[in-house]
Amino acid sequence: MSADALPIVLGTAGHIDHGKTALVRALTGVDTDRLAVEKQRGITTELGFAHLDLDGRRVAVVDVPGHERFIRSMVAGATGLDLVLLVIAADEGVMPQTREHLDVCQLLGVRRGIVVVNKRDLVDDEWLALVDGELAAFVAGTFLASAPRIPVSARTGAGLDELRAEITSAIAALPPRPASGVFRLPIDRVFTLKGFGTVVTGTIASGEVAAGDEVNVLPRAMGARVRGLQVHGRAVDRARAGQRCAVNLVGVGTDDLARGDVLAHPGAAAPTHLLDVRLRHVTSARSPLPLRSKVLVHHGTVQVSATLVLVGERSLAPGAEAFAQLRIDRETPLAAAPGDRFIVRGFQPLAGHGTTLGGGEIVRVHAAKARAADHAAMVARFAAARFADRLALEIQAAHAAAPTVADLVRRTAATPAEVGAALADLRASGQILRAGDGETATYVHAEVAATLEQAILARLELPREELRRKLPAALPARAFDALVEGLVARGILEAQGDALRRATGGAPRPAPAASPLETELAARFAGWALEPPRPKELAAALGKPEPAVAGALTALTASGVVTKVKPDLYVATAVLVELEARLRAYLATHAEITPQAWKELTRTSRKYSIPLAEYFDAQKVTLRIGDLRRLRQK
Repeated sequence: MSADALPIVLGTAGHIDHGKTALVRALTGVDTDRLAVEKQRGITTELGFAHLDLDGRRVAVVDVPGHERFIRSMVAGATGLDLVLLVIAADEGVMPQTREHLDVCQLLGVRRGIVVVNKRDLVDDEWLALVDGELAAFVAGTFLASAPRIPVSARTGAGLDELRAEITSAIAALPPRPASGVFRLPIDRVFTLKGFGTVVTGTIASGEVAAGDEVNVLPRAMGARVRGLQVHGRAVDRARAGQRCAVNLVGVGTDDLARGDVLAHPGAAAPTHLLDVRLRHVTSARSPLPLRSKVLVHHGTVQVSATLVLVGERSLAPGAEAFAQLRIDRETPLAAAPGDRFIVRGFQPLAGHGTTLGGGEIVRVHAAKARAADHAAMVARFAAARFADRLALEIQAAHAAAPTVADLVRRTAATPAEVGAALADLRASGQILRAGDGETATYVHAEVAATLEQAILARLELPREELRRKLPAALPARAFDALVEGLVARGILEAQGDALRRATGGAPRPAPAASPLETELAARFAGWALEPPRPKELAAALGKPEPAVAGALTALTASGVVTKVKPDLYVATAVLVELEARLRAYLATHAEITPQAWKELTRTSRKYSIPLAEYFDAQKVTLRIGDLRRLRQK
């Protein structure tokens, strides 16, 4: 496999003065302490970079500072690592930053690593055995529990060949990093190179970039052009996810940029202030995390301040996990995406540990502010959803706003092609409807469309344009037109100029069922008449998987075969049409109908008769006066 076939980023972690930089120098021949202050003080204060050649493969190496004061740089360097070397000095063993760095790596999703016991030359075999026992207990229950523990001496070179062999073996076992999604590169260095101008570096988080591409700098909303690219010091035409990359930019100066900025293709990402997340509180915490906390958030290479609010929990015990919302300060939104990892830190160090409170995975960006009691359940649905189902949930959550493909790209960080393919599948299954064509096409969830259709049918006395203005202002005009056209095509409405009215040709003409399950469910609804099971009971009634039945119900509702009377009552549309005809005939003779007469007319219990009566009130068929109902006059 070529060096570029599987991009690998190897990083260090560990306490100050345990020899991380010396180890990198011994492995690569590169001194990553490049700053004068680092040379003078003998400690790493900034990220250092090198490359390691192993069996024809070139691996990017990131060396991080170990001092607790430079944890911000450490987190920036640890983000995006494929493999970590947790370096522990044999003469000191586990120290506070050892614990914190291991927590950070675990919370950032690093899943492969090697425990390197450095300074082997300073201790005897008996001491080394004691340290090895301490380390075995220390890494138990973490992603390093079964990792090799290699004693080495960066000073004498002892053990380095064995370490190189273990690194080679670990790299061979790494799964390939997906190159899908839009291009995003969190910047970790900004500098000027003579003859080139502005250069930024970072590890590409997703997607790929090519020389000549136009890019945006987020969250600054500045435009630039990629003049050239380098990977491992070699000029390349294209770079992709997982590669450490130097990008020569035209159109911006070094004073315009800073670590923490993100490069992305125009329109691919939009900074967000509200993020729903899955959060784990560190086990070393001395007390539960409260409902609301002021925190520092580390995402990519940026640190911002935010308010952390638990969702569905009043507090979070050490080591426990819950959903939460990050409310980023107004000045510094994050160019984040679902699936990104993050760290939250407090302002008071934990005993023998540091300031890291927890971290986890971003579930949703551009989220609604958590207020409703069921917000945690909604976040859980997003967290468990496959990509296509996530798009359906985003479209449903947008309600009448009817997002475009570009809107969904910014919410998911998937490419327009990836979004378009998933939308095609959702349309085929009847879960969403499309209004318009091309880049301006908008998408409405079938359940939302059914609700909007009912609102249209309830206001037919209004001229068409005035009726549209009575619907949610966020509903695009093309989406309204598509809903009306759908009602006309299904024989529910007739359109004459600016006037809309109910069709007089009898029952609606539903579209044919798109699948055997929809056909079966439609037949069941026809048989259940006015007393169908609740939606949550349908899967058991059919003996089918719940997600498949829910999709079939959504498709039948969108096509008009089934009508949503209320959230827990769906009825075959033909059955409702027949009931409305009997209701109108009764009122033509009796002028008004009592609750008892209505119950006899429907031949159902109050569980069904009351919501059915309220449905016809909402459809402007009947007018309720006290306990009586009369035919509403147009």
